[in-house]
Amino acid sequence: MPRKYILIIACLLLVFIVFATLSPINLRPRTGHPNLERFAAFLILGAAYTLALPRRAGLVAICLVVGAFGLEAAQRWAPTRDPDLNDALVKSLGALAGVAIAMVADAGLERRRAQRDGSERPA
Repeated sequence: MPRKYILIIACLLLVFIVFATLSPINLRPRTGHPNLERFAAFLILGAAYTLALPRRAGLVAICLVVGAFGLEAAQRWAPTRDPDLNDALVKSLGALAGVAIAMVADAGLERRRAQRDGSERPA
C-alpha cells in the first residue's frame, strides 16, 4: 500500500482518537478494558504514522507522546471527562510500541527489497 494511503488512514485514526478522548463519556466507544483500548489505539496510530513517514519515526514518537499528554490534559475542559496521568502514560507506551514495531517492520521490508533488487541485477 502506498505511503500516502497509510498517511490518510493514520490521520483518520487520529481524528477518531481525538473524538473518543474528548467526547462526552457516553459517546466513548467501549470494546474492553479501557487501558487495553488506549494502548491498542495509540499502538496502531504510532505504527500507521511510522509506516507512512519512516524517516520521521523520532518526530512521530515525540509528537504522539506530547499529543497523548495534551489530549489527556484537554479532558479537563470536557464536562464528563477527567484527565489522568496513568491514561497518558498508557497511551504514550502504546504509541512508542507502535513506532518501534513499525520501524522493525519497515527495516525488514527495506532489507527484503534490497535483497530482491540486488539479486535481480545482472552480474
